[in-house]
Amino acid sequence: MQPSQQAYYLQTLGIVQYVPKESVLLVDEAPAVAFNDRSLDDAEEAVVDRKTVDVAARMNLNFDKPVAPKQASAIAAPVKATVSATPEPKTETELIEVKFSLWQPNSEVLVCSAVEGALADGDQMQLLTNILNAVGCAIHRLPQMDLVEWPPYPNADGDENEVREFLATLIQARLKARPVKYILLLGDGAADWLLSAQQRSEQSTFGSLALTPETTALLVPSLSNMIETPQLKGTTWQVLKSVSFAPAAS
Repeated sequence: MQPSQQAYYLQTLGIVQYVPKESVLLVDEAPAVAFNDRSLDDAEEAVVDRKTVDVAARMNLNFDKPVAPKQASAIAAPVKATVSATPEPKTETELIEVKFSLWQPNSEVLVCSAVEGALADGDQMQLLTNILNAVGCAIHRLPQMDLVEWPPYPNADGDENEVREFLATLIQARLKARPVKYILLLGDGAADWLLSAQQRSEQSTFGSLALTPETTALLVPSLSNMIETPQLKGTTWQVLKSVSFAPAAS
């Protein structure tokens, strides 16, 4: 293939080359075998000419690249070709991060609190201890805390439904292994993530909610809210005063 023909074919494909000025072939000066003088079938054969492909490969050119508007206006005649569409950019899944603290002071109750920025401080831990003792736990200090969090490992991704399914599965497995009579959910964060939409609609404010025939959820304000707004301690007491977290006598 003559260099002039090669330059013309590449130009027709919308591929910009940097060549010496004297070797540039204008569209109006196309050779006798220009595309507008040949059938479309012949034109396609010319496009895939082996030598042209080899040259393009050495120049790191992409034959599948769509023709830019300015380049398209310079093409002398249309060429039948399949242009691969540029894929739509993939929308990144919003990163969800949630964390919960779990305490089980005895066999009757499991306490769950959403972690909002930092783990419970000394004042919050003391308040929770007082609440549990007020309903019969009789503990001097809280047991060791367990953490439940999403993502479960670095860079794990998942949409809201996947996160909820993960948390529900984990809590169900915990209750199956160590059944309790009550789950104390501290704050809206714990209730929002650990209850299903149907369960949340059944109890939109603070109060009690039957999760299973064996287990009841108790929804109360968060520890931080009770400290910031002491009146909420009265709300908590209204929810808890009719229950007892004292372990059953053996």
